[in-house]
Amino acid sequence: MRVLFVTSPGLGHLFPTVPLAQAFRAAGHRVRYATGGLSLAVAEAGFDVVDVTPGLDYLPVYVPQEPGADNSADHPMFADDPEDVELATLFARVSGVMVGGALAAARDWSPDLVVAPPLQGAGQLLAAALGVPLVEPRLGSYDSGARLRSLLRAGMEPHWARHGVTGEPPATIPLTTLPPSLTALLPEDRRTPEARPVRPLPFNGGAVLPGWLAEASQLPRIAVTLGTIEAQWGGLAILRPLLEAACGVEAEFVVTLGGGDPALLADIPPNVRLVDWAPLDLLLDTCAAVIHHGGSGTMLTAAAAGLPQCVIPRGSYQQTGADLLPARGIGIVAEPGTLGATECRTLLKDERLRDNALRVRDEILTMPTPAEMVAGLVTDLG
Repeated sequence: MRVLFVTSPGLGHLFPTVPLAQAFRAAGHRVRYATGGLSLAVAEAGFDVVDVTPGLDYLPVYVPQEPGADNSADHPMFADDPEDVELATLFARVSGVMVGGALAAARDWSPDLVVAPPLQGAGQLLAAALGVPLVEPRLGSYDSGARLRSLLRAGMEPHWARHGVTGEPPATIPLTTLPPSLTALLPEDRRTPEARPVRPLPFNGGAVLPGWLAEASQLPRIAVTLGTIEAQWGGLAILRPLLEAACGVEAEFVVTLGGGDPALLADIPPNVRLVDWAPLDLLLDTCAAVIHHGGSGTMLTAAAAGLPQCVIPRGSYQQTGADLLPARGIGIVAEPGTLGATECRTLLKDERLRDNALRVRDEILTMPTPAEMVAGLVTDLG
């Protein structure tokens, strides 16, 4: 069977799909990606990939530039609590620039199955155009329900009409990587009861381990990350209060820059290590806690590691995930300006947080693996 993965141009959208792609390939199926931007990095995981938007700068796609205007003001990528319709408009725009190239790649290769997260609107269109089933892996809490998906479908209507595509895929199978105890805490409109559970296996790329990561830390280690998009768009500056307080905490802090400018962080205390990038799952294996931006991939990687988490939600679809952590008792939420030594000590010393985090880790371990999921999918699809 030929399986075409269609993902948005961001590592947070790409990485969670890779274990499922690896499972398809290990089961003997051919796998190819159709994507663009940062997600072309999937080639480093050994997959064929078609660049559907060669040479395109995605920044103006995410944040359209209007002369003389504050282009970040009230933008859903930065808003504290954006409406679903705003997010649907954003991802319809991102998906829309990918449709033409993705559809051409699909028609050239003739896949038997399309796999695409709900916020990549090109996936549903491709599956309908080719008359093949669609598998929709939910990447976290923000895309778990039907409303956002429906809004995105409506926003993609001009592209369906432009390409003369009608109808729907012959079958759509939703997947979810959220463990049941987190799903139970979602608002009703964020749930998809028929979604099949699949274990979130962390994938963050590979690396030759640097010496400091391969050796045991002398102090409890706290990972600090803002992902890639926020970091590259100036978000690192919000970490200044935390780093100023770090010298008063008996811990080693590892801050991943994610392509951001370290000059935004000013003075760095001696117990803070700056690294441009490190595979998050490997880093968290050496950590006692993690502070992050609230991205679903980061949240689930930390949950799979059984670590207490502190979230500095940076808006967009990260707010829903931030709400889940304190509700489940596995994390706390802090504002950038007040995040300091007290919150760090809570992460390191609160046994309730740690016990709950370990319970969620154990819950994740009971979920079907991607390999088991693929076996079931292939059987059901005939």
